[in-house]
Amino acid sequence: MKIIKQQFGRFQEYVITNPATGERVHILPEHGANVHRLILQKNNQLFTVIHSGETDEEFLADPSFPSAVLFPWPNRVQDGQYDLFGYDYYLPINEIALNHAIHGFVYDKPFEVVEEYTDNNKALIILRYDYQGDYEGYPFPCVLDIMYQLRSEDGLLVKFSIKNKSEQDIPIGLGWHPYFQINGESVDEWKVSFPATHQFISDERMIPDVRKEVVPNEWIALKERTLDNVFLLDREEIAKIQLHSEKSNVTLTVWQPANWQQFNYSVLYVPSKRDRIAIEPMTCNTNAFNTGDGLLLLPIDGLYEIECGVYLS
Repeated sequence: MKIIKQQFGRFQEYVITNPATGERVHILPEHGANVHRLILQKNNQLFTVIHSGETDEEFLADPSFPSAVLFPWPNRVQDGQYDLFGYDYYLPINEIALNHAIHGFVYDKPFEVVEEYTDNNKALIILRYDYQGDYEGYPFPCVLDIMYQLRSEDGLLVKFSIKNKSEQDIPIGLGWHPYFQINGESVDEWKVSFPATHQFISDERMIPDVRKEVVPNEWIALKERTLDNVFLLDREEIAKIQLHSEKSNVTLTVWQPANWQQFNYSVLYVPSKRDRIAIEPMTCNTNAFNTGDGLLLLPIDGLYEIECGVYLS
C-alpha cells in the first residue's frame, strides 16, 4: 500500500492506493478533507463508487455537498437559531431558499495532514481542523481529526475524533455526505436495504415533523422511487445499509455503529439525475440543535470518537 501526492487542479490531493488491486481513495485536505473519488474492487473488477468530477472546476460546481464532512451539525438548523444553557445563538444562513443554516462549516475548510502510515495491508492519513471558535454563532473551540484508511480486505474506514477545547460543554452533531454510484448505472437498476425502525417526513421547509414506523432490512427497489428522508436506525452494534446492483452483481455496504449516541441516523437521498444515491451516516436528526434529537453535549476536555466505512461484496 502507498500514498501518493499529486495535483487536482488548484488542490493538492492525497491518493491512498493498493497497487495489488488498483483500489484507491482520492482526498482533498485543502477542501474539507473531502473524498472526491473512491475506487473499490470485487472479483478482480474495479468499481468507481464515489466520483465528484473529473476536474476541480466540476467538483466545485456541484452544489450538493458531495462527500462533505458535516460538522458541528449535519443537515439543517432551523432559521439558523438555537439556544444553549439560556443563551441564544445565531448562525449564518447558507440555505437561502429555506432560511436555514445547513451542514456545519468545515465542508470547505483547509485541513492539515498530521500523520501518514503505510504497510502491506493498509495505508492511512489523518487530517486535522483546529477550530478556534471564530465562526459566527458557534463560539466553541474544538479539534476535529479525520482518519481515512484503505484496507486490503475491508475497503475504506473513516474515523472521526472530536476534542472539546472550550471552557464549557459544547453541542455537536456529525455527518458524512457521500454520493454513491456503481459504474455509471442508473439508480433505477438498484435496490437498497437498511435496518431502519422509523422514517421522518419533512414539512415544506425540510424540517422533520412526522415520524412513522418502517420495516427494517426490507429490500426496496429504487426504480422510479424518490427518497429524501432521515431514517432512525435500529439500535445495534453495526448497522449496514446495502445497495445492490443485479446488473453488476455487486453489493455496496455502508456500515456504521448505531448504539446509543453513535451513528443512529442516516439520510437516503436520490437526486433528480438519478445517477447516484446519497447514504449519509449522522449522529443526530435534522434540527437537533433545537429539538435535542440525537444531539451530543461534549464535556470540557471531552473526546468523542466514531467510525464508519464502505466496502463491496
